[in-house]
Amino acid sequence: MFDLNEIFKNKEPGFIGQENKTYSIVVPVIEIDGDQHLIFQVRNKRLKVQPGEVSFPGGQLEEGETPYDAAIREFSEEMSCSPDQVKIITELDTYVAPGRGLIHCFLAEIDKNFNLDIKNDEVECLFTLPISYFLENEPLVLKNTVRIEPSPDFPFEEMNIPESYHWGSYKYPISFYKIGEIVIWGITANIVNSFSKKLI
Repeated sequence: MFDLNEIFKNKEPGFIGQENKTYSIVVPVIEIDGDQHLIFQVRNKRLKVQPGEVSFPGGQLEEGETPYDAAIREFSEEMSCSPDQVKIITELDTYVAPGRGLIHCFLAEIDKNFNLDIKNDEVECLFTLPISYFLENEPLVLKNTVRIEPSPDFPFEEMNIPESYHWGSYKYPISFYKIGEIVIWGITANIVNSFSKKLI
């Protein structure tokens, strides 16, 4: 007999069907000349993953860390600042990224004295755009098709499954904002689009 009460007493529910990767990002807002701006980072061009792309600060949760704590830690590490320069306002909608995991999104006010002129191992540079820009400009939204393909050694016959089995597919929206030479796209643009629609 399993003591189910004891086994599951301190277990947090995870997610079936993915590698349980969980991330936290900060959607940072700073006041500039009386206007609210979003802060974006351009990822360092020497990074192996998504070099030179526009993103929000964030990263994967560490063992035993809450999404809230990860958001603060990642922001202060990537932005080379003190944790007390970021004030979390609320948690926004959680982002389900196909093949990546879950991304917890936190809206935060950033101290007016925050240094926007930084460059480090993760950040090539920072830039800001007024929130009003995203209220006045809709992104281009395209829908990619995500399909499941069985592995070459899938045991169709042994499992009594026809090779014509329909695995299904679904549409995954990809948003794009192009502002001059700046392109904000993918997960970051989808988060911006979701956030800005809540302000209308």
